[in-house]
Amino acid sequence: MALVAVLLWRKGRPLALRVVRAFFVPKLAFVWLLMSLYVAVCVWLLAKLNLWEWPNLKSTLLWWLSVGFGSVFEAVQLKDKPNILRKLVRDAFKLSAVILFVVELVSFPLWIEVLMLPLLALLTVLTTVAEHQKDQPGIPQVLKLLRGLQITTGLVIFGVSCWLVASSVTTFWSLTTLREFGLPLLLWLMFVPFIFLLAVFLVYEEAFISLRVRPVQAPIARYARWRALVAFGWNIDGVRRLARDIWLRDITDKQGINTAIREIKNLLRLEKNPPAVSHAEGWSPYAARLFLKEYGLVTDDYHRTRSDWFAHTPSVQLNKEVLTDRASYSLNGNDRAVTRLRLEVDGSEKSDTGEVQRAFDERARTLLTKALGDERATTAYVGALAAEPEAFVVDGIQVSLSRSRWGDSGLGRYSRELSIRHPEHREVG
Repeated sequence: MALVAVLLWRKGRPLALRVVRAFFVPKLAFVWLLMSLYVAVCVWLLAKLNLWEWPNLKSTLLWWLSVGFGSVFEAVQLKDKPNILRKLVRDAFKLSAVILFVVELVSFPLWIEVLMLPLLALLTVLTTVAEHQKDQPGIPQVLKLLRGLQITTGLVIFGVSCWLVASSVTTFWSLTTLREFGLPLLLWLMFVPFIFLLAVFLVYEEAFISLRVRPVQAPIARYARWRALVAFGWNIDGVRRLARDIWLRDITDKQGINTAIREIKNLLRLEKNPPAVSHAEGWSPYAARLFLKEYGLVTDDYHRTRSDWFAHTPSVQLNKEVLTDRASYSLNGNDRAVTRLRLEVDGSEKSDTGEVQRAFDERARTLLTKALGDERATTAYVGALAAEPEAFVVDGIQVSLSRSRWGDSGLGRYSRELSIRHPEHREVG
């Protein structure tokens, strides 16, 4: 009744219908069909192994309509966070599996189950899709209501199930109930490969779509994708690096793609066993990218561009202000070593500038300590502050601070930058 109320609510109905339409867009509908066929194959295999029987149909449908559909969206997270795969496997053995087991031990009257399963499925679908449209106007309010309905419905069903089990506990424990308990776990474990392969497919789609819209690279987009598939398979990191390098270095021929693949493979091997870099050359890129790890400023992989070698981290928020202050960190150098480290803080005049300056000082001192050592770090920072905007030189390494401002005092912004430049650094372009 509560779900019907959402659909009848004058303000909520258009938003809910928008969510439903988003669920059935052609590309997404194809994913649902593919997922359903995969689950059907899993059930067929379990039946062949005598681990599934027709009495298990109810629990299978409930798993498919709830966990199956909801888990497809885990692929979106997996493509951005590959380590989440281990979490997905662990989730199969958590409390949710036990709750589902208790719920499935009992059977409600047929008319209740006929109504309950489609409504639960619709509620799950609406919630899952709404979670991925939270930036749309009005959707957060609908999502909050749908989540409340999910929790309430789940608690009611679980409570009734526990009461029925407790009232007839001796009749429930059998080989059938054991199979009911194991089935959701088996289905989930068999479903993880599908989620992983779907995530890989999404990465390929996302990585090479930009090449198809560039006239000079559109002719090689298909070749790049197949070469990536052969060279990297489900190595998400390698695929993304190749697409990025093709774009950044403006590669327009097959030979360039093959060269980029060889280079990426070599870099992946080096990252597992980084070579030593002498102080005379600069800093090890594999160590330098982690110099500010404690502040969340870890760069991406050190890679070649059209001019030099480079790595950076997207800016990280320093606070929760409306006009948030942010910090970023980047490396430049050659194929052997990093020869320039750069820290930048971008702040708003409306924020607490003293707090932002303290955040910059803390990160700057940490970076200098990692780059120069404890003894020279303080001397270098004090010297750079006194010499600003000129560089302070310590053992041939130039340490410089700079600042800039733009806009008015109300909406203006400013930046603070620390640059640590090795004698081997060569400016490009």
